[in-house]
Amino acid sequence: MREIKAGTVQKTVREAYTAAGGLDCVAADLGLSASILSRAIDASDEHRPGGLGINYIDRLSRIVPSAAVPIAEHFARLAGGAFEKRPETSSGCVHTLMSEFSDVLKVHANAMGEQSPKPGEFTPEEARASLTEVKELRFELDAYESFLANCLNGN
Repeated sequence: MREIKAGTVQKTVREAYTAAGGLDCVAADLGLSASILSRAIDASDEHRPGGLGINYIDRLSRIVPSAAVPIAEHFARLAGGAFEKRPETSSGCVHTLMSEFSDVLKVHANAMGEQSPKPGEFTPEEARASLTEVKELRFELDAYESFLANCLNGN
């Protein structure tokens, strides 16, 4: 295969193909020819810059979720951020959600209390601990939201 410039959408689409098992696997999954898909990673012709339709990217990512990772990373980078994949397992239990919320409050109270090296403000260690707890809470909140959506849909 021809070398593709890093940071381009063509390189990103190639990485998605690789994550999905390669060009031939993607062609089979999407029901398209390999030649059509290879155009999506060809940036050699200015009049035909390549690109794979967003509907195909969406379909591929639903069939092979790991193919979505390079796409998410690419667009997060363009937006000045970073993509962070969340763990896939959680109970979706309200008790776990409340426990995580309690942990956030506890870490915050400790950081703001008199026992802190800097009462009323965060030390770097306290901020790191708080951020960890907030991320854990967010994960459990997302799991609980999914649980409720499944209940709403009769699952």
